[in-house]
Amino acid sequence: MSPTRLFFTGNPGEKVTKTVTLQNSSDKDYVFNLNYKDWAREEDGNKVYLEAGSSKTSNASWVSTLENAVTVPAKSTKEIVVTMQIPANASQSAVTNSMLFFTQLPQQADKARVQNGIGIITLFEVGLHIFYTPPGNHVKSLDITNISEASNENAANRKVAVSIHNDGNTINDATVAFELTNTDNGKEIKLPAISISMLPDTNQVVQFSLPENISGNFLGVVIIKMAESNDLRVGEKNFKF
Repeated sequence: MSPTRLFFTGNPGEKVTKTVTLQNSSDKDYVFNLNYKDWAREEDGNKVYLEAGSSKTSNASWVSTLENAVTVPAKSTKEIVVTMQIPANASQSAVTNSMLFFTQLPQQADKARVQNGIGIITLFEVGLHIFYTPPGNHVKSLDITNISEASNENAANRKVAVSIHNDGNTINDATVAFELTNTDNGKEIKLPAISISMLPDTNQVVQFSLPENISGNFLGVVIIKMAESNDLRVGEKNFKF
């Protein structure tokens, strides 16, 4: 699927369309049922899926396609036009979101194999993130609210948790990096950066696994780099492991 995220914007009452492409490189046709869900991200970054329309930030009822089921023939691509009808009474400040799922349907040949006791049906599902941002929302900002060692009884597997709040008014993609400097000998430890994506007014805790059996006095530095921006957020904290 390309892209995997659609970002809509427009004024209340406006209709906006975008196109997503499904590519089938296999030797068989695939049939997908289209259905909608709401979703929210928990503080640990995991997604929780909800019934469409149950979330206060849902835009599932705004979205439609020409078909409720699509077939992608073997060795071909299929374009699906996704339409968003922004309600006339839509908020001019609230970002909304939903998910359009493409769920594979079993074919007759698949069902026949199972009825004959041969194998199982393996189906897959792909999700398309759908976002709506009002035209006036342009503030990108993330705030580091806390840096602390995550509680862990296993001293050989320590972690540092970085708490982040999106205090802007738009979706914010960013990378979070964490570096440690041993204040006794100057040795530096740079851990792999972690990518995040946050809706406005949400919180997320990013955890970094520290080297095994780390010991000493360290200065920890968190660096958040926001996508499409030269703006950085930097936080520091002293640690003793």
